Amino acid sequence: MPSKKSDPLDLAVTFRFLRGIKRNNDRAWFHANRAAWDEHVRHGFEDLVTMLLLAGAAFDDRLAHVDPRACLFRIANDTRFHKQKDPYKTWLSAWMSPGGKNGAYAGYYVHLAPGASHVSAGIWVPEKPALRALRGTFADDGGDARAFDRILASRALRPYLPLETASMRVTPRGFPKDHPRIALIRARNYMLERSVTDRELLQRGAFAVFKEAIRTTAPFVRWLDAHTFSPEDESRYDFDD
Repeated sequence: MPSKKSDPLDLAVTFRFLRGIKRNNDRAWFHANRAAWDEHVRHGFEDLVTMLLLAGAAFDDRLAHVDPRACLFRIANDTRFHKQKDPYKTWLSAWMSPGGKNGAYAGYYVHLAPGASHVSAGIWVPEKPALRALRGTFADDGGDARAFDRILASRALRPYLPLETASMRVTPRGFPKDHPRIALIRARNYMLERSVTDRELLQRGAFAVFKEAIRTTAPFVRWLDAHTFSPEDESRYDFDD
């Protein structure tokens, strides 16, 4: 089944290209198929991310002026220090946030790969002041923490659970080990994720699927953004990663 005509990215061509590079992950194959990459896949994916940023700004205004090119991950792997590593990724991906893929902001991640596509939202490896502020909010166990509970308990987010935290084994210094929110205090990440089938993408179109994901997860992402940088919390808790 062909992808939606209104979509900027031709999924049939894109998946065919990605399957090819998975079978032939070398520079000779890539350069022999460079026309498909340049004319269809690369520009189509950039246009898709551009449309998602524009549409996503209706749910998260931080996306309104983000450069789409700053959100795109390169398909080429850095093999300078990993000689056995494949030269190319076998997927397309982008992290949409105010700082693009390099910013330490809460945002949205899209990952396109035949049979392995998914969409994620949240904050990945936040910087220490941001992590400290989040942990402080959960440790206070007040109204803000309860608002977080209500967001996660919403029916719309069920397909994106459980929350992925990459939890620490030990409790950060300065926090009680028996705190009722200890799992959130020990977290290193706060991420939601939903797998997306090829069939769903081809039937609905990548733009519709990922736009809906941004709309659904925006309350979670905006809560994280509102609680990551709090100067008053920064000096209240002494913790060691």
